[in-house]
Amino acid sequence: MTWVDAVLLAVVALSAIIAFFRGLVREVLSLGAWIGAAAAAFLARPHLLPHVSAWIEPPILADIVGTGAVFILVLVVLKLLTNLIADRVQDSAIGGVDRVLGLAFGAVRGAALLVLAYILAGMFVPETASWPAAVKEARGLPIVAEAARRTVELIPDAYRPRLVEPPGPGGPNVEDLLRPPARSRN
Repeated sequence: MTWVDAVLLAVVALSAIIAFFRGLVREVLSLGAWIGAAAAAFLARPHLLPHVSAWIEPPILADIVGTGAVFILVLVVLKLLTNLIADRVQDSAIGGVDRVLGLAFGAVRGAALLVLAYILAGMFVPETASWPAAVKEARGLPIVAEAARRTVELIPDAYRPRLVEPPGPGGPNVEDLLRPPARSRN
């Protein structure tokens, strides 16, 4: 096990622990708040630009200020609603279930972050020969690489990024880990 394996485990564990303390409802609603704020800013942009451009020059600055203001305003309102709802859920009888489901959500989120990091690393550092030895020898890297490959297959061909093959033998692949153990003949 290299330090890269320790980092991979730490990312998943830290994400899971944070989500455990916050709970599933707060995590999902927080994610929804960010997505909702971005959508509101994107949808309000064409309607705001003529009004904000009358007050702020140049137009690019007016666009940034108007869109940013809508994003921040909607994010604050949605975060307040998120906290109100999540606090009620955590104080209720299902607070424990909310935390356990949050733990699972956090682990999945941590794994998704690792997959995204692998895809981005392959886009910016495509030659695995230049990767450090600790990365090449990481036992968890083939698992992250396989998850990245399966994720990229879901993207349409026109937008699909190029993935690099994981360097070195690494650890077991996903199929080896999912294979049931051999039975004893004794």
